[in-house]
Amino acid sequence: MATTGFVQRLTIVPKAASASVWIGPTIDNAELLYITRDTDNPAVGAFENSILDALVAAFISGREVVVATSARDGRILSLLIKQANAAS
Repeated sequence: MATTGFVQRLTIVPKAASASVWIGPTIDNAELLYITRDTDNPAVGAFENSILDALVAAFISGREVVVATSARDGRILSLLIKQANAAS
């Protein structure tokens, strides 16, 4: 499944190694997704940290994202930050 929109809200819980992310066109029309760092596999954990870093950057800069999630829950599997439109 894929969700497209802006990062409307982001809550990071360091001790739980997870984050909740609301993505959508507006805060009133946003989907709640999450990411949890895999602590058993350092390579997967580093990849998930990179996704979280990119979500923070998209949130701060107001960039639109496309997020792929698990079909059975809202766990974030991958992220694409859409290219900004060039000013004419």
